[in-house]
Amino acid sequence: MSFDKSPPEIVEKADITVNSDDDNRRLSQASALHPNQDWTPAEEKALLRRIDLHIFPMLCAVFALSLLDRSNISAAYISGMKTDLHFNIGARYSIALLVFFPAFALCQIPSNLIIRRLGARTWLSFLITAFGVVVLGMGFVKSWIPMLVLRALLGAFEAGLLPGSIYMIASWYKTFETASRIAFFYTSALVASGFGGILAYGLTSIHVGNGMYKQSWRWIYIIEGLMTIAVGIASFFTIGEFPEKARWLKPREAHIARMRILNDRGEAEYKKVPLTQTLRLIRDPKLLLFCLQYFITSTSGYAIGYFFPIILNEGIGFSYTTSLILTSPPYIFTIIASLGLAWLSDKIRMRWPIIVFQGSVAIAGYLLILLPKIPGVRLFGVFLAVFGCQSNAAAVVAYAQNQTVGTEKRSMLSALMVTAGAAGGVTGSTIFRSQDAPLYLPGICVTLVTQLLLIVATFSMSMYLRRQNRLADEGKIGPLEGVEGFRYSP
Repeated sequence: MSFDKSPPEIVEKADITVNSDDDNRRLSQASALHPNQDWTPAEEKALLRRIDLHIFPMLCAVFALSLLDRSNISAAYISGMKTDLHFNIGARYSIALLVFFPAFALCQIPSNLIIRRLGARTWLSFLITAFGVVVLGMGFVKSWIPMLVLRALLGAFEAGLLPGSIYMIASWYKTFETASRIAFFYTSALVASGFGGILAYGLTSIHVGNGMYKQSWRWIYIIEGLMTIAVGIASFFTIGEFPEKARWLKPREAHIARMRILNDRGEAEYKKVPLTQTLRLIRDPKLLLFCLQYFITSTSGYAIGYFFPIILNEGIGFSYTTSLILTSPPYIFTIIASLGLAWLSDKIRMRWPIIVFQGSVAIAGYLLILLPKIPGVRLFGVFLAVFGCQSNAAAVVAYAQNQTVGTEKRSMLSALMVTAGAAGGVTGSTIFRSQDAPLYLPGICVTLVTQLLLIVATFSMSMYLRRQNRLADEGKIGPLEGVEGFRYSP
């Protein structure tokens, strides 16, 4: 693996401006630690700001819309779809949730193989527009079977968005810059989840004529579908790209962006490799643990997302209107708390204590939903459960990305983890069954057990990785991940 500096012509033409003696001193110190570093902290800070502004706004918007489009079925369900499409018969609602995930799982790895070759802008904008068309079509179905078909198509088109986005974020940022940024990316989805209920309540006030368009739930799909299509078209002109395709960077900025990652992880630029070689990268057993972590967080996250309004309505006993409105405050709390803890994770340079803490909060929350009979206490439990389950998704992704070296391997890791997340979605969409109302005891018990498993698995793996770091420092084992100087960051 090469640790050479950038081509001489780039360095020679670069206009390196040192603003003060302090900048000179810090540049000398940095160069002693990293012989490839020939830029000032001020230059790096300015570049980071530019990358943030170019990568995140549209990426966050489309991810928020994707989660809104896949989870709005719960709001539509309690807004009249349950009876209009006869989803109140047997397990039809659970089946409608379930069919989203097989295609979602199968399309993860192919999508991440495509995105780097076509580019994020072309591929992601196509996917966004396509699932917007599918959501729009849901507003016109007249029976539950076509809804199942459209839910399956939605899963296929949404499959590439999350792993592709995570892959792109990890390609731009250093190890201890990722947690806060992935958390920020995920909170965009939490904003959609948090205000989705209020948006759905507003859209259900639309009534047109006396036919099927008078059925208020249809307008949730029609308006949100049109919004997604519009954003999909706009994203072709505004969405960010991978470093090697980023034409918006000046030569000097491109050099700094590349060398930052090379110095941090010893990671060379992306090169196309044969499919067989790419698939061999996934044989690392640590990847199974990372996938287990994400499976657990997805099981809990999808369960609370799909059944949150139903638990408020049928489980705790709030009215339809109150249930939709009450979906927002727990997510607002989650956004603030998860961003704060992600910042703390980058600050203390440790991931596992944050994951363990958030898993413990989720356990406490579900116990409060289950045990007391007072609605206010159970609602507080919902706050804790939403925070504990939803915030750990970003924490687990950052944890896994920080233990992985190589653009190709991280691409496979992103796809594998989101595939495991799809399996978690299958579990999460079936553990809360309508026949278990109002306590939903089986679903809560499954979630409690899985959160406990997440805590044990994360702690055990983290202690193992710390031991590997120590052995590498003592020279008792070879280079970690085959890269000299690399250390895990649990």
